Amino acid sequence: MRRINMVLVSSIMLLFTTSLASAGDWAHWRGPEHNGISRETNLVDEWSLDGKNVLWTSDIGGRAAPIVLNGRVYLNCRTHHDVTDPKDKINAQEQVVCWDAKTGEVLWKDVFNVFQTDIPSPRVGWASMVGDPETGNVYVHSVSGLFRCYTGDGKLLWETSLAEDYGKISGYGGRTQTPIIDENNVIVSFLQMNWGKTAAPPPKQTYYAFDKKTGKLMWTAAPGGAPLDTNYSAPIVTVIDGVRQLIAGNADGGCYGMNARTGEKLWGFKMSKRGLNCSPVADGNLVYITHGEDNIDNVEFGRVQCIDASKRGDITKTGSVWRVDGIKAGYASVLVKDGILYVVADTGQMYAFDSKNGKQFWTHNLGTVGKGSPVWADGKLYVMEVNGNIFILKPSKEKCEELSHVQLLARVDKGMDEIYASPAIANGRIYFVTRDRTICIGDESQKPTSNPIPPLAEEKPVQDKIASIQLAPFEMAVPQGDKIDYQILAYDANGRFIKEVEGKLIPGPGMEQAKVDGMTVTTPTDLKSPAAGTISVKVGEATAEARLRVFPPLPWKFDFEGLKGKQVPGTWVNAFLKLQPNEVDGTTALKASPGKGRPSASVWLGPSDMSRLAPNGYTVQADIFMKEQKRKLASIGVTVNRYDLIVKGNSSKLAIQSWAPHKRMTKEIRFRSDPDVWYTMKLKVEIKDGQATVKGKVWPRKKPEPKEWTIETVDPHANEKGSPGLYLYRLADVYFDNVIVSEDK
Repeated sequence: MRRINMVLVSSIMLLFTTSLASAGDWAHWRGPEHNGISRETNLVDEWSLDGKNVLWTSDIGGRAAPIVLNGRVYLNCRTHHDVTDPKDKINAQEQVVCWDAKTGEVLWKDVFNVFQTDIPSPRVGWASMVGDPETGNVYVHSVSGLFRCYTGDGKLLWETSLAEDYGKISGYGGRTQTPIIDENNVIVSFLQMNWGKTAAPPPKQTYYAFDKKTGKLMWTAAPGGAPLDTNYSAPIVTVIDGVRQLIAGNADGGCYGMNARTGEKLWGFKMSKRGLNCSPVADGNLVYITHGEDNIDNVEFGRVQCIDASKRGDITKTGSVWRVDGIKAGYASVLVKDGILYVVADTGQMYAFDSKNGKQFWTHNLGTVGKGSPVWADGKLYVMEVNGNIFILKPSKEKCEELSHVQLLARVDKGMDEIYASPAIANGRIYFVTRDRTICIGDESQKPTSNPIPPLAEEKPVQDKIASIQLAPFEMAVPQGDKIDYQILAYDANGRFIKEVEGKLIPGPGMEQAKVDGMTVTTPTDLKSPAAGTISVKVGEATAEARLRVFPPLPWKFDFEGLKGKQVPGTWVNAFLKLQPNEVDGTTALKASPGKGRPSASVWLGPSDMSRLAPNGYTVQADIFMKEQKRKLASIGVTVNRYDLIVKGNSSKLAIQSWAPHKRMTKEIRFRSDPDVWYTMKLKVEIKDGQATVKGKVWPRKKPEPKEWTIETVDPHANEKGSPGLYLYRLADVYFDNVIVSEDK
């Protein structure tokens, strides 16, 4: 029996964002103020790659912006291995790299696999990291959905799998949201279809706030509607009209303001018929954001928008201060300084507007493709263009003067280097990340100097009346018999933390067997199968609930008898509507059919870390049945430790794979699978010395299990953990029955 204790100190609500930020740090991808502004002075205004003002370079590049914290530079990126080389691609992975900010020496790396995503190698390392000035810890959101916290020295403190544990949906495009730290939380968003109330479509973009020190989930918020696209708009935190807001673009084409401590939606402003990728910036009560797609109210593409974020509710018709249509600015985020709003358009043009009324001052040509967001420092703009161009500009309301222009050739291939990232500025140095390299420029003869970082605006005073409460941790997945210590956090009407309170915890449906002792819940101890439910509480008129999945010892056996309508096992993640109970051959099985959206899907049956439930590993077995429709057969499979065993009906193959776009460790053999025949498949993974031996069997269900494995392969870079799962590629109807998860001996 293990006790899970949430420790939240009273200092949780200090204003870490500005009080701990240092001009010598660039811990957020857009700097300490979340707006692309550096207060540093005496910065270089010219350089060249052949040596002038170049302090160091590295052959490690990427597409994310670097961060700088406590004298170290951090970057999330792919490894250098060639995915087109049959021998080299087995080593292709994602990595976190840490350099000494002064010397460029690589201090440490952490390399980890890419798995169960359609994102290709060139887009690995999409999201920028974020650092915490209070603890020195750094955080990464990988393309596979790993959300990790490291010490500054590279020790992994905690991780969660956003896909397996919370139903994150991964698209092909690589769009992955950069996290943000606010006070005691680290917040990240993604499209998700989870379990329970959050299982049903549409898969809304949801913000997950984790305790930055422990990784426990504190709250979630889904302010928008159905997604129109995947997106990567990163949030900002600011105080507007006395209220601390979390503001970001959304996959539904709108921009939303939420209470930064509770996730409560404050306002929404719809703009586009596609998702928003740019991040907003704030100046006083005004929020600026752009997009490059269809407007919702005219036929022009793209918009520059100024919003009054002091308003509340749906402010689509009432919140516009000014707008300029017809400028496609869907990638780079804007910057506002000294009354000038700088906008880098998709076409490589940079526009300067009067930030108060939208009057255009001038345009400046950067090239042909604009994606990196500009940075302002020392009276200069540092701007990148995709085709290897790096500019240092001196702007005013009257004109834009070019101080420096460097164009970088590709380091290995022909053509130009590519640049998607924004610069970082810290301690008198500017850091550029390109596809092929990382560059640090500066003048060592100049002592770093800086003006003070202005604090956030003052918040409204804390009120005594409780308006809302949080029950934390908000969501857990634990073995049966665990004890969970809950806390109730009370907030006023403006989202200010009042105090921690106590209340009567009430187990909800699915958790009836849980025992409550004050603020401690002991999860059920005699479960025959995994259970899901809620714990609720009421304090005055305020209510809150927490979600809970509880897992008994293995084996788990799912025969689906008794399921009706659209029911699926309550603890399964990303299963609702993808699988539905259906009678076949006199028994109830789970059926998957072709439909709208992506045909591929993974369904997760347990927690991402199975080490307490199966310390020696586990095996997944399932009966499968395929129907032929329109001369097509589906692909169907089972998952262990992020490896899929897949019967590919259309191509008559049996495969083991983990990262499909590049078949990093894929093995395929010829295997005939007939429609209208029940088969049994089994997958097992043996791990030794960091290497995984992956073994699969498939045989007709009416025949005895063969002694030999049908297919077997070795991965030198083992996935050492992962949820048991089911795999679908729905080209035609398929069925699952008699799913068993058993512990290896």
